[in-house]
Amino acid sequence: MHKKKLKENKKIDRLKSKKRLYNILFISVLFSIFVIIYLNFFSKNININPFGIQILRISSNSMIPEFEKDDIIIIKKEKEYNIGDIITFVDESGNFITHRIIEKCENEFCTKGDNNNTKDEEKVTYSQISGKVIVKLKF
Repeated sequence: MHKKKLKENKKIDRLKSKKRLYNILFISVLFSIFVIIYLNFFSKNININPFGIQILRISSNSMIPEFEKDDIIIIKKEKEYNIGDIITFVDESGNFITHRIIEKCENEFCTKGDNNNTKDEEKVTYSQISGKVIVKLKF
């Protein structure tokens, strides 16, 4: 009887340890998400992208009706991009631009904001692309 109770106690202890570990992991992940969001929105010079994912805020209305100013997007770096993809790239001034790919040449892309009348003057190279929009949150 005593051995059976010891086995049950060990089993309960293992379950409690697992639960404690899961709770610590969950809190750590949650905390990390809040830190990343905070740094992305309240610090202009810090750019964090865990697992190739970035959280950004739209700063203009060039992509209406898809996005409006101050909407939130999540982008992810991809191996390839296609016509119709909405990408975020860094222009020559260091600004993040989120526009749609309208043409694909050998090593460059032509982009255009959905709300703009003309395509962007500068072509975008693969190395300029920060990622493709995978999630949009309207505010």
